[in-house]
Amino acid sequence: MATYEDIVNLALRRGLFFPTSEIYADYPAGFFDFGPYGAAIKRKVVDVWRNALVQKEDFLEIDGALTMPASVFKASGHLDSFNDPITKCKKCGAVYRADQLLTEITKRDFKEAMSESVLTKALRDNHIVCQNKKCKGLLSDVEKSSLMVKIIANVGKSDLYLRPETCQNIFLDFARLYKTMRIKLPKGISQAGLAYRNEISPRQTLLRSVEFMQMESEVFFNPKEINNIDNWDAVKDYEVMLQRAKEKKASPIKCKDLVSKKIVSGKLIAYYLARTQQLYEVYGLKKENMRFRELDDEERAFYAKEAFDFDVKTSLGWLELIANNYRTDYDLKGHMKASKQDMQVIDDKTNKKFIPHVWEISIGTNRTFYAILENAFKKDKDRVFLSLHPNLAPLHAGIFPLLSNKEDLVKKAKEIYNELKVCYEVMFDKSGSIGKRYARLDEIGVPLCITVDFDSLKNNDVTIRDRDTAEQKRVKIKDLRDILYKLLMGASFKEL
Repeated sequence: MATYEDIVNLALRRGLFFPTSEIYADYPAGFFDFGPYGAAIKRKVVDVWRNALVQKEDFLEIDGALTMPASVFKASGHLDSFNDPITKCKKCGAVYRADQLLTEITKRDFKEAMSESVLTKALRDNHIVCQNKKCKGLLSDVEKSSLMVKIIANVGKSDLYLRPETCQNIFLDFARLYKTMRIKLPKGISQAGLAYRNEISPRQTLLRSVEFMQMESEVFFNPKEINNIDNWDAVKDYEVMLQRAKEKKASPIKCKDLVSKKIVSGKLIAYYLARTQQLYEVYGLKKENMRFRELDDEERAFYAKEAFDFDVKTSLGWLELIANNYRTDYDLKGHMKASKQDMQVIDDKTNKKFIPHVWEISIGTNRTFYAILENAFKKDKDRVFLSLHPNLAPLHAGIFPLLSNKEDLVKKAKEIYNELKVCYEVMFDKSGSIGKRYARLDEIGVPLCITVDFDSLKNNDVTIRDRDTAEQKRVKIKDLRDILYKLLMGASFKEL
């Protein structure tokens, strides 16, 4: 099984991701750049989400601004309630998330929603001090620290903040989109983009950073019609992996049973839990390594009536990738009251006005990216490769001349490269031994390598190599386009 260290080492070695501004000693924690291949994989993670969820469910997609005025976050509750419990070392000034520090040291489950007094008492009862080995100073009482990132003063008006989540744009735009796009409920509105949180202790690279990407969907619906779902039959017998709030492990349960046992408020919620899990099956993750973990009153966000974290099993334990929340009419009602703008819509059946309710699917893109890499990471004897699905691989194929100093081989390989790049994402490489070239592309998850050798010049054929098995076959150059298409669409290498 891959480890966190395996993924970080691979990322640094192949430039998948790395700290921003790293050539300076004062580079900031919690910010990362993605190199060419890492950026390509992350872009395809978003493309799969867009194809398998947004487009499939006929959602609308927007692209909202990163900055919004304080009034937005006052209405949403973020300025008052979006906080982390922190404690500071009185000696060296180190800052810790109190709930995380307690959980790590005591191996018991402490939650960020716990009161400052409860967390402070736990620190004292467990005699927890600064974790810096050269310090071991006393820790302060726990206090709340805002996660909001203020950027600049908006001259003559309120302060501006970087958005801490991508959903607020969607709520603010809903009234306009409802009219201009002639929306009929239920309807999802989505966006993929950056968000920012003032993390006290950014750590574990992409897993807890200040700047991160989300893939957000907010499904607006009439709460009286929560059980009126057109495609219900497609998922009613589908099993999701569910861990109830008071249970220790996840078990499969059919969507129709989620509804009949009143685990969720209605079919709409069960439907989108199914669609969310199915998205991660497309990403290549196994059902037994996924779970929806039901959150209790202490863990739920302040705006949520029902909440399920979607977690994936990794070498670090269960990693939360998605917040699934029934936000009711909390957001639209709050913005309606604060902005004095009408957010109501008309019920077609009763002709009465109401404020739509919202089901949220808030996906952490960077965490999903990490989970996909760890799931795909493989070691086979003396080689390492990423067994990525072709729709997530940064390239479709590499084209190599067997020897870089043989002009005829290089010329033929470039001809093939120029022909294939019209249809596929391919690269030409003649640097190093053929084994090293295979290894470089294996490590970034490229599914196929095409080698031009001396027989290619006589027979107009090439060797095509499969990443996962390292199996090789001869195929005619004239058939390459069709063969690549079949392999990238899922055909078996043995069928060639």
